[in-house]
Amino acid sequence: MAQYYDIQKQKNLIDSKASLSQYIKNLLLDEYKIYEISQKKGELIPYHAHSYHELIIVLEGKLRLIIEEDIIDLTEGDFLTIEPWAIHLLSFPEKNAKFYLCFHPKKKNKQI
Repeated sequence: MAQYYDIQKQKNLIDSKASLSQYIKNLLLDEYKIYEISQKKGELIPYHAHSYHELIIVLEGKLRLIIEEDIIDLTEGDFLTIEPWAIHLLSFPEKNAKFYLCFHPKKKNKQI
């Protein structure tokens, strides 16, 4: 795994006492920006980077990311944290996808 990202399964990130909805509520209470995004097969979010950590939580479908020189496929239940300033692109090669995009622009360079 490269230094630019960290991948975890939902069941490993959220313990049995907490649900995804509770995890999201906690992020909102901490003033994170959370967007639910739906993308169609064949769409692309072009290369970009941020000054803050970005968390992607896959709800449905499959996402393909290119982060720096690595290609990563994510499916339902995967969480991915992207490090600040890592150049990345998202694509949706096989089917439609839905995911949460979470970040806190005021908490630069702090882990989610």
